[in-house]
Amino acid sequence: MEEIKIPQRYNYAEAYLTLRCNLNCSYCINKKSGRVNRNREELSTEQWADGLNRINFGDLPLTLGGGEPTMYKEFYKLLKILRPDIKIDLLTNLEYDVDEFIANTSPNRFNNCTNPAYKSIRVSFHAEKMDCNELIKKAKKLQDNGYNIGLFGLNHPSNIEMNMYITELARENKIFFFVKDFLGEYNGNLLGFYNYPHALDKKPKSVHCRIQELLIGPEGNIYRCHRDLYSAQGEIGNISDTELDITDKFRECHNYGNCNPCDVKLKTNRFLQMGKCSVEIIEKI
Repeated sequence: MEEIKIPQRYNYAEAYLTLRCNLNCSYCINKKSGRVNRNREELSTEQWADGLNRINFGDLPLTLGGGEPTMYKEFYKLLKILRPDIKIDLLTNLEYDVDEFIANTSPNRFNNCTNPAYKSIRVSFHAEKMDCNELIKKAKKLQDNGYNIGLFGLNHPSNIEMNMYITELARENKIFFFVKDFLGEYNGNLLGFYNYPHALDKKPKSVHCRIQELLIGPEGNIYRCHRDLYSAQGEIGNISDTELDITDKFRECHNYGNCNPCDVKLKTNRFLQMGKCSVEIIEKI
């Protein structure tokens, strides 16, 4: 199969190895923004490797995410058979055995960006489900063993006190901690900062949209956006397609108004530049 090139404009690439998660947070954005079937078909390790190893990522890291990616049945095997030149990032909740992780991986396997605020292993802290002290202990162990790791809390109104507490714990242990915006509704109010506010008004409209992210679902399908990914709709190809071409173009969409907040929020890009957005949308007049 031929090499797959990522459009130069793309800023992010993520392989959702599984949508299964070992937590069940009440504010989960995946549940709040639409139906999510977590028990989707999942590629075998060999299928993932065959598909991902075809892709020329250039200097773009490949993020392994989920759900919780370490729940994927052969997570460690996949890391070993992916091309060694692919820069790997990991989105995780760290709810697993870190000794097993250290025994089966190397710090050098993960993208070590020179920007000190960029962390290749990004750990989400969920206050209602996790023990602060245990999380800090695990993160410190990984950091002491050479892993480039950072913790990220969610600025949900119910998390404020615990975020303040873990901020102090992280500072004392010299672990990077950052609070991210909560996206979605709380007590009838829409929280977060968005480039396209009408994308979340729940009034479907037709637009033309293009994304600057490569989003690959558990079954290998490539999706136009997170909304399509989680609802398993609107795939534009599969990494196993022999003649796959990832085309950077505007596509017609009739679901504008029911977008996933992740796609239309204002955020930092991989160079940590603020005020960016994953999608570009042309509304029809």
